Amino acid sequence: MAYRIHASDRTAFKRCRRQWDLSSRNRQNLEPIAGFGPIDLAQAVRDALAVYYFPGMWEWDRSIVAPLVHQALERSVRTQAKAVGGDQADDQSVQETLDRGRALLDAYAAWAPTVDHFTPIRVDTDFEAEIPDPATPGANLVTPTGEEIRYCDRVDMLAIDSDDAYWVVQHRLVTGEWADHNALQLDERSIAWSWAWPQFYLGMQITGTMYNEIRADAGDGGTNATHPARHQQVHHRRMYARTGTVSGERLHAEGTDGFRRTLVRRGAAELAAAGANLAAEVSAATSTDLEVYPSPEPNVCARCSYRPPCLILNQGDDATAELSKSYRQRPPESVQEGRLGGVTWSMNRGAAPPRWPS
Repeated sequence: MAYRIHASDRTAFKRCRRQWDLSSRNRQNLEPIAGFGPIDLAQAVRDALAVYYFPGMWEWDRSIVAPLVHQALERSVRTQAKAVGGDQADDQSVQETLDRGRALLDAYAAWAPTVDHFTPIRVDTDFEAEIPDPATPGANLVTPTGEEIRYCDRVDMLAIDSDDAYWVVQHRLVTGEWADHNALQLDERSIAWSWAWPQFYLGMQITGTMYNEIRADAGDGGTNATHPARHQQVHHRRMYARTGTVSGERLHAEGTDGFRRTLVRRGAAELAAAGANLAAEVSAATSTDLEVYPSPEPNVCARCSYRPPCLILNQGDDATAELSKSYRQRPPESVQEGRLGGVTWSMNRGAAPPRWPS
């Protein structure tokens, strides 16, 4: 058995240990029973871009791909609407979200070919990576009970450029100002992608991160641009296990008022530090003497789904009744059949190990 730490677990653990303790699959594994909430347009756009950049269709005329991209957007929006609203889903809200998403994607399709100087290799791909134990060279971290610990997340896209250099790509929907360049250089999640991928696909080195930023209002007023029939072709020889030697500036950004593409190169020392930091955090989160406490902060608490039991616990009372009434156990994780990137075992390790009868 493996003990899986998801990127969301890591974020929650550092943001508020109490919220993490209640929500993490490795802890109490609770989710609110009330499922009503807004549709996540950012997720729907990412789902659509996974089709836009699907490697098997990369050389297709974009006019053929466009309807498939719109279908992916609609599938994502309607699936989310059913999940958060059930039979009470707001049809008007769904339609408004679809109209907004289609406008964004059409505007994006008119701009992206001018900056897509790469070939997509994989999209929307799950990975699991063992975490080396800094105290024991050659060994991986395990829990106090001996379970191997694996770090898990999903990469939006892996691409290769004309220099045979590999990049992880993160799609972002921006509602305010563009992300500060310093914040992108310190972006923990994408740095972890660059560190973890060589553990997942042994020997493949990642050059850095491409941040693909899209303004939420980019499609306002439509676009009069003619969609290019084809994007620029970037030829490479094959999917190497290692990239060539590539030098370049640390950060490069280009874009328009509605879109921005920022490349950040990651150095070996930076990635090594990221692995060490992850190991330290995971060791703390799995220790037997871990202290669980809240970290009150207005912006965090205002949108936290676990405020009611947290307030009860803060008053020194028993929150069991509230947890039983308003929360439930999350169902087991399952790989969605046919989902892009829906894999359960590293692609460079052969067949997954058999499931022996218990």
